[in-house]
Amino acid sequence: MAAFAPLEAGDPRQAGPYGIVGRLGSGGMGRVYLARSPGGRTVAVKVIREELADDPTFRRRFAREVQAARQVTGFFTAAVLDAAPEADPPWLATAYLPGLSLSEAVAAHGAWPEQPVWALGTALAEALEAIHSAEVVHRDLKPSNVLLAADGPRVIDFGISVAADDTKLTLTGAAVGTPGYMPPEQLVGKEGGPAGDVFALGAVLAYAVTGTGPFGGGSAHGVNFRVVHEEPDLSRVPARLADVVARCLAKDPQQRPSVPALVEELGQLSAACPTAGVFSGSGWLPAPVATEITRIQATPLPAMAIGTVPLKAPPVGAPPAAAEQSPASAVPRTAVATTAVGDGPTAGLPVPPPQPVSAGRLLGLSRGHALIGLAVAAVLAVLAGTLLLPDGLLSGDRGNAQGKGPTAAATKTELAFEELWSYEADPAGPPVIVDGKVYFGDQGGTLHALDTSGGTQVWKYDGLKGARPVAIADGAVYAFSGDAGALHSVDADTGGRRWSFKIDDASTGAAPEGTEYGISAVAVAKGTVYLLTNPWPKGQPALYALDAGTREELWNRPVDLGLSTALTVADGVIYCGLGGKDYENYLYALDADTGDQLWRIKTGGSNRGKVTSLSVAESTVYFGSEEGTFYAADASNGEVRWKYQSESKDAEWTDPPLVADGVVYTSVKGRFDTDDSPGRVYAFAADSGKRLWDHVTTGPASPPVLTGGALHFSDAGTLQALDPRTGKSLGDVPLTTSTAPLLTVSGDRVYFDGGDERLHAGRISLTRD
Repeated sequence: MAAFAPLEAGDPRQAGPYGIVGRLGSGGMGRVYLARSPGGRTVAVKVIREELADDPTFRRRFAREVQAARQVTGFFTAAVLDAAPEADPPWLATAYLPGLSLSEAVAAHGAWPEQPVWALGTALAEALEAIHSAEVVHRDLKPSNVLLAADGPRVIDFGISVAADDTKLTLTGAAVGTPGYMPPEQLVGKEGGPAGDVFALGAVLAYAVTGTGPFGGGSAHGVNFRVVHEEPDLSRVPARLADVVARCLAKDPQQRPSVPALVEELGQLSAACPTAGVFSGSGWLPAPVATEITRIQATPLPAMAIGTVPLKAPPVGAPPAAAEQSPASAVPRTAVATTAVGDGPTAGLPVPPPQPVSAGRLLGLSRGHALIGLAVAAVLAVLAGTLLLPDGLLSGDRGNAQGKGPTAAATKTELAFEELWSYEADPAGPPVIVDGKVYFGDQGGTLHALDTSGGTQVWKYDGLKGARPVAIADGAVYAFSGDAGALHSVDADTGGRRWSFKIDDASTGAAPEGTEYGISAVAVAKGTVYLLTNPWPKGQPALYALDAGTREELWNRPVDLGLSTALTVADGVIYCGLGGKDYENYLYALDADTGDQLWRIKTGGSNRGKVTSLSVAESTVYFGSEEGTFYAADASNGEVRWKYQSESKDAEWTDPPLVADGVVYTSVKGRFDTDDSPGRVYAFAADSGKRLWDHVTTGPASPPVLTGGALHFSDAGTLQALDPRTGKSLGDVPLTTSTAPLLTVSGDRVYFDGGDERLHAGRISLTRD
């Protein structure tokens, strides 16, 4: 959860009559501040970005849109209270409502049950009706622009984003809107109207009930392509709601229901739900969300220190004078809460962290946060140094961490572990957790499926020496078979064999270092299994594409030696590490339908520099090599955007790097993976490669996992937790005598090899004294 932050040098101290007292967030159009009117009313003030303010076309459009937005008076909208389009820079003030955005609520507590979604949909449709009645079109309705409060949701940021549509920014290719929520007509260059908001409403409701958008994730280009050309995935949306959502998402805007018709239909359907339509209290919300909002609303807001912000302050945007700096004692300290890591039904899903930014700026406000809207959620932070982490986990000694003056009294953070169960089998690889089951292979050749709640066996599948599941998709578990040199597809529910694929010329002898018994890597995407093989000691390495249902070979591509274990597929492109002639190594991008090369990037020569770490996010490929270099490249053409060289060229990056909300989290270990070889965990700004922080580990670090607002990884037999904004330790617990345990963190659970030939499961939580 985000907290408001203290002002920094260069922040405005006044916007018209409003004294600015804290930072709330930022978005595409500007930064949002917490402010107070002369009479003490708390408001949210958005100060427009300088490059937009310099555009005369934007100013004219902004003035028109603000005037129209001030006519919107619907209960489920956030009122525009004041604005100064002529100011330098322009600003506007809106109602401040403490609460959570829908995106934050789903990220922290999981997808919603059907009944609250009916209530949500009814209120949002009513909000759109009020907005459209004022002849305003939202054009950027999305989960982060829906603010949740005990007395109902509020739609924020309506109309204002349209002001940027005619500016020079759109000429550089910046889309006005959000992938997955922009209607197809807007994406193909046609005029967007009220029907576009209906499309976005359907996508928001699908997100609320499933936790994902109806057109999937990945790069903006891929999502937009699916919006225009493919049908939405509503397989997990309840039937009655799916019918409404499907009509909202019709490709033809003329086929979508009107907003008044939706208000009537949703109102009738929600009337049958006990909690729907009742906004006199928080009972309409899922219980964990209601609890969180109640806590936020009970938190006191900051008082404006007497004499620190004169009514007639310097112009907006001017740096504050030294005398204007508020002392830390001017703001009361907040109460400290204890929160479980990963609490709620989102187990296994990474929780987006607050977005770290450059030195001298606060680390902790997410790019897609609801604070970019006109009404904002906030939890009291202590200017003296105690700030809330996402999901309520607390960071100690924050003032020292950022070099910003004195801190509050010392507090102690403790990462606690409670063992839940253990299962007698010696894991051969990290377990995989999907849909309430834990899948792992043991050293004796058996693939196991256990119930995560009690560790009871669901099924077992024999005959896979050194087996480990490498992918789980579409109801199938894909696992290696070492002795037979084959890949097996096993039914995830029953453990029955679906098919196996034999690797030609596979040897029963030892495979070379870096390979898995003749198989280097497996990935599954859209009903196709992609398999990198490396027969040893004879045979031709190849990349295969197999039909996931029938195991029919669709195509194969012979490749050179030097295969890596890094392989992923995104938006119709295969990204993988392959060797080249003369012992060179490359990251390749290949057409997923044919295997044809699209581009490649050289990562090393002289049989060094294999790709060891790889993921794709937001049209960028992030990957690292065994020579310690980490890269970010444009996924469309392979142009390297930035790269970072680790402290040692004998370090290799672990797979996969984690990309969340503008930050890349990854780790390195010694190339030869010895137990006493130290490693590091890093956080980089995803767009620039700027190193935000790094944390030295005792031994090889596992790939970091983000859950419950903390970054987790194993180090020398312990589970570590770091503040994702600063890299400061939030505690650790010993798990095993093994210095490099096979470990998986999923929500508030950790599953690991205990070094005693058993798989263990436990619950983790962070507490703060």
